[in-house]
Amino acid sequence: MTETRPRTLVVGGSRGVGRATVLELAGRGHDVAIAYTKAAEQASALVDELPPECTAVTVAGDIAVDGERIVSEAVEGLGGLDGVVVTAVPVIIGPLLKATRADIDRCYDVVVHGFREVVVAAKPHLERTGGSAVAVSSLGADRYAGYYGALGPAKAALETVVRYLAVELGRTGVRVNGVSPCLIDDPQHFEDAPDVMRFLEATAKRTPLNRRLATPADVARVIAALLGPDFGSVTGQIITIDGGYGLLA
Repeated sequence: MTETRPRTLVVGGSRGVGRATVLELAGRGHDVAIAYTKAAEQASALVDELPPECTAVTVAGDIAVDGERIVSEAVEGLGGLDGVVVTAVPVIIGPLLKATRADIDRCYDVVVHGFREVVVAAKPHLERTGGSAVAVSSLGADRYAGYYGALGPAKAALETVVRYLAVELGRTGVRVNGVSPCLIDDPQHFEDAPDVMRFLEATAKRTPLNRRLATPADVARVIAALLGPDFGSVTGQIITIDGGYGLLA
């Protein structure tokens, strides 16, 4: 990392886990670029919540098609780049048998191709600073979730991309990791995916650690740690954040 304030791009940073990650990183002394697709007002309001010493810029764009430009604008706004976090995910809910080809293509374009292209675009900047990239996967990548039919396979592919990039970038000192939450205790699920809500209470009851789901802030703290020096020898890993749920499921 550089000796100045770390500079981190958070794609999908205006809401949910992305928003929590921006707040966590700013609190740890990072300057941040908040990339969003449609939530301009939320992104601007988030900037107003950050500490005054934090340099923050917002970047509009769809990671599925604008990854290179998003990185370029983040670098211009922050003067460089030390970290990349991608939390962006399309809200496409339902079983795989009912998913359309367009649904599946959209999931892969955002989750898989989008992440890879952002990391590739950020590569020269991360190499200069010994930086790091973190992707957000899901428990649906390696076990069945009926509402995650189109997204689950894309998340599984994302985890493979994380491992491949970790090996290919490792010689340059760039680390690539992922986090894999279970269901997240986030009020926005009510707005985005009402069908998911029926799983939340049952999942919380099955979670060994305090019988609760992880919050966006819980996930954000792990992401921030992966970006920092304490995990300087960790790469190509997917860190599960599920309170032990996967031990029983």
